[in-house]
Amino acid sequence: MIDTKELTLTVEDHEKAFIEVCFLLDMFVDTIEQFVGKSTPSLAVAAGRKTAANLPIHLTDPTPENSLSELIRVLKIQQLEIEGEMHNGAAHIDITHCPIRDVCINRKMDLDGSACQMFHYYVAGIMAELTGRPARPTTLAVGESCSFKLAFAGGAK
Repeated sequence: MIDTKELTLTVEDHEKAFIEVCFLLDMFVDTIEQFVGKSTPSLAVAAGRKTAANLPIHLTDPTPENSLSELIRVLKIQQLEIEGEMHNGAAHIDITHCPIRDVCINRKMDLDGSACQMFHYYVAGIMAELTGRPARPTTLAVGESCSFKLAFAGGAK
């Protein structure tokens, strides 16, 4: 039998870990903004592209529709409450009980502020890599549920 501490963690342990993750994400976002400035969206897109290359996704037809479907499938496996569908060539993504929202509330950060925008650009980077087409996010709604859309540029690579 493997002796693992993870099996004995309490609710209090999880709450402490959440507070620590919130602090770290807040510092991470703030540091990126200070060092990168107006290029912050580009950095988030680059991180998303790097992530996409490591996702368990193989597309033989990398259309926005197929890419969105696969991304949603993988993120649901990770327990993210996410839905997405295509409308007029744009991906509309809805996240119920957004974990970034929870971080923003814990750290008293603005909803639809830097952390939210970085996350949206991060997802745009993932989709850009999967489709071979640049994607630009636009926030539609923030709150208990978060909605944003990704508009795709150009044709497939």
